[in-house]
Amino acid sequence: MENNQYYQQPETTWNNDEPANSTAGRGQAIASLVTGILGVVCCGPCAIAALILSIVAKNQGNKSGMATAGLVLGIIGILIWIGNAIYFGLNPDAMSNITDMFN
Repeated sequence: MENNQYYQQPETTWNNDEPANSTAGRGQAIASLVTGILGVVCCGPCAIAALILSIVAKNQGNKSGMATAGLVLGIIGILIWIGNAIYFGLNPDAMSNITDMFN
């Protein structure tokens, strides 16, 4: 008995994912990076904005490093802000020493 059945190649499937260079959430990613840097360097509330903007960018499908960097910098900025609040709350004289430097 001869088997005359031929192998049939499976159907081609296409990847319908968004391309890696998609612009979804790109503005929020850039804004989260900028506010994250500002949050770490000088202004604590900017760190909260960085955290929120990076979460929004990631929810929109942005997988860039800018959104991740904004998230990390936002978390670091919040931790620094909380640490400063605790330090200056426990040491009220420390704030007067800082203001004396600028007078």
